[in-house]
Amino acid sequence: MELFSEVYSCYYTVVNKILNEAIKKELSKKDINEIIDENAFKESALYILPKLISGEWNLLNNSNDKYTSKLSSNVRLPITTIEKAWLKSLLLDNRIGLFLSQQAITTLKEYLKDVTPIFNEEDFYYYDTFSDGDDYRNEEYVKNFRIILDALKDKKLLEISIESKKGRRTTGIYIPCKIEYSSKDDKFRVYVARIQHNKIVTYATINVSRITNIQLSSACFSGEINFEEHIEKNKCKEPVVIEISKERNALERCMLNFASYEKRTEYDETTDKYICYIYYNKKDETELLIRILSFGPVIRVLGSASFLDLVKERVKRQSELLNENVVST
Repeated sequence: MELFSEVYSCYYTVVNKILNEAIKKELSKKDINEIIDENAFKESALYILPKLISGEWNLLNNSNDKYTSKLSSNVRLPITTIEKAWLKSLLLDNRIGLFLSQQAITTLKEYLKDVTPIFNEEDFYYYDTFSDGDDYRNEEYVKNFRIILDALKDKKLLEISIESKKGRRTTGIYIPCKIEYSSKDDKFRVYVARIQHNKIVTYATINVSRITNIQLSSACFSGEINFEEHIEKNKCKEPVVIEISKERNALERCMLNFASYEKRTEYDETTDKYICYIYYNKKDETELLIRILSFGPVIRVLGSASFLDLVKERVKRQSELLNENVVST
């Protein structure tokens, strides 16, 4: 199986763009040259331009130095073998039904029936994760998720009823802003803006599995939603700074585990370790603390001072609980 295909090389890509533009309108040599400069290497024009305008590649019509495509429709790049194998692997994932209809899944499976997937579910071993993940085969869960997904795309209001862990039920009018997946929890959650009297009263996070009822709302909202601005305002002033060693594939595990956080990572040659700066929302502090501590000795917390205090307090509490259990036994 080829990992890379020349169909997706720089030359193919830029010629594809030229042909698609030449279907819409006439292009001059200058127009073609600008497309090449924007989408390929500077010296690429020396090779591509003569081949196109001389007719050697037989792709463009020339009328008084104005060029149009000889094709009747846009160029569509073919799906490569590696892409088909990747798509086949995605179709084997239980979560695919949240994003594609059953009809689409059936059609794709038939189309890819002779394709060998890149990987299967049994090729993975999951650790440091909770065992009570969402039930992606549950029809009610799938229905609720797809309603949220459609509302997110179309910016529609939803009336959502939620049941908390303690059994408390609440109902409100929300606009979904972002859907996020937690690989550690194996759960989906949706970030929402709660609407009352045509105003945003608060932002919240809802676990999809906690939704008991959901439907489109007839309420109105004419304001603007800037969720990214809300996230920025609620971000901690100082990032958590961690030092990551190279043992037990720690760096790759950290990048995967903290994928949902804004972060910056650099290599420290003096210590032969990685320094990662994690920027987070204050309300996510406890979850971030638990995730970091789950890595054990392969991670060392360097800052901030306030987060270090939380680490010390949590470790001290765990030590006290351990000693109590030892005494009681």
